[in-house]
Amino acid sequence: MKDLIAQAADLRRTAEAILAELDLVRKWARFGRPVLVGALAYDLLVEPDIDMEIYCPELRIGDGFQVLSECALNPRVIKARFANELAGRDQALYWQLRYRCDDGTEWKIDMWSAPTDYLLPRAEHLVAPMRAALTAETRRAILALKTARALDAGLQCPSIDLYRAVLDDGVGTVEELRAWLTTHETGKLSDWRPRRVPLEGRPL
Repeated sequence: MKDLIAQAADLRRTAEAILAELDLVRKWARFGRPVLVGALAYDLLVEPDIDMEIYCPELRIGDGFQVLSECALNPRVIKARFANELAGRDQALYWQLRYRCDDGTEWKIDMWSAPTDYLLPRAEHLVAPMRAALTAETRRAILALKTARALDAGLQCPSIDLYRAVLDDGVGTVEELRAWLTTHETGKLSDWRPRRVPLEGRPL
């Protein structure tokens, strides 16, 4: 079985190839500043997911539909979705593409477009601190816990909370995460940044 870090690297290469094939960054750059965020940006991919934020000097719904319609011409794009969340918790526009690889793997591409003066927590502000905080040990712990989470309903939590558990509080095992979840609130919009607590002696 491949090492978790090697598996994540394989997923990253596939994600980068999909982005290049769809020319997605350039398509969005006509209307704003696209930023890759989330697990792909941290090199922590376990699931076939790509996340992007786009900060627009003029936020227009039609621009996003133009990007989606152009991408939908690719035969591997099998679904497209839009949701106006400007009045919701995220105060942004949500876009999604579903891309099916030749091997049948379906990738989900989540994109949020927002005004350049967006005031809520931005995932782009977490990318540099996460990259700086991660070590080989904590990276492997996070990948292992994400893999376990996919199989265990009792471990469900947003990835940012899983990162917080590992990097701030030294969680390194499934049982430690299970215990951590009973004492910490999860699922809130947050401007959290990692403190980088080492996982000394943790089994990985």
